[in-house]
Amino acid sequence: MRRARRSRLALRTEMNSLIVANVKQRPLRTAVSMAGVALGVILVVLTVGLARGVIRSTSERQTNVEAELRFFPPGTMPTSGNYLTLSARYADAFLKGVQPSEEDPDVEPKPPIPGVAAATPVGEWVQPSTGGIGFQLVDGIDYSSFVKTTALKIVEGRALGDSPGSEYEAIVDRYYAESSKGTDGRKVEVGSTIEVLGHDFKVVGIYEPPLLARVKIPLRTLQDLLGGAENCTFIMIKTTTPEIAEQVRDSIKHYYPGNPVLLTSELPALYSQGIKPLNIFLNVVVGLAMVISTLVILLAMYTTIIERTREIGILKSLGASKRFIVTTIEKEAALISAMGVVLGFLIAVAGKYGIEANTKLTIDIELKWLLIAAIIGLVGGLVGAFYPALRAANLDPVEAISYD
Repeated sequence: MRRARRSRLALRTEMNSLIVANVKQRPLRTAVSMAGVALGVILVVLTVGLARGVIRSTSERQTNVEAELRFFPPGTMPTSGNYLTLSARYADAFLKGVQPSEEDPDVEPKPPIPGVAAATPVGEWVQPSTGGIGFQLVDGIDYSSFVKTTALKIVEGRALGDSPGSEYEAIVDRYYAESSKGTDGRKVEVGSTIEVLGHDFKVVGIYEPPLLARVKIPLRTLQDLLGGAENCTFIMIKTTTPEIAEQVRDSIKHYYPGNPVLLTSELPALYSQGIKPLNIFLNVVVGLAMVISTLVILLAMYTTIIERTREIGILKSLGASKRFIVTTIEKEAALISAMGVVLGFLIAVAGKYGIEANTKLTIDIELKWLLIAAIIGLVGGLVGAFYPALRAANLDPVEAISYD
């Protein structure tokens, strides 16, 4: 019994020594195989991390406001890309009510909405960007009502002006200032000039905390640049106390039916629901990473089987079983795959910090996706080595020994 155990232990030790020796004997092939597995790991970690990071950053900035409610045009939602299709007058209507006037004598009278402390119209527009993911969101705001509705505070410089000559002024958040360059190629600061919608805007202030878009210009200017209509994208509403937000929402729905009214706290869930196409893309990336790892290991192990045909014949003539041959090759593939996974992790982490330091992108590396990437690399390696292992196990010993 003890002899049998010692024999099995000695066999395992010899097998492990043989595996390590084979890996060291062909360093170039090992390095190429590791690089192939690492490529699949990097593809999963960085692509998924980039997608999750952008979604998280956007969601946080959309909810990082004191306003409890958001009012949208009919038939639209926050992730549908609706731009300047809602009358900005709704903000005053919620606060002051609606009464017939000379301009609108037939308008239906409506009272002020109870519980509304402040309301502000916000216009959003997407412009091309040379950094980040290729586009940039810009807010058009009515500054005086915006600061009453949100937590925005100017920490450097001054606020947006409302006097003639201040139409082409902008304020930016701290992150934008630290990670962007003005039209002169220098780091953005108070007094810098940045390009927004094809025009030069002077940065007059830096604000905190980061909320909505990182760049804000006067709403009137955004309306003029986009056609002149006094419209916005949505209305943000601050209630007198957070506890009555749902009650205020019900009142708005009663007096203004047909317009979606959402709690700000509901927005993250909506953004998550709106990324189903992105999840499909991520699944394709995961599948592609699996294919890469499998093919690289398959080709590498198939090549090494051909190179070792004589060695395998000698092992079989000495009594090595098919199971021993398959297990040895699979273990070698697992070792190479594991080293490739570690290499991929190191490059992905270094890539994360490098990308974030030189771009406006945010990459979230989650433990869940690290485990998935590791499993993909290891399973792909084992699957890729399975056919070469079976081929080696089925070689005829006599033919293998005489192979040249």
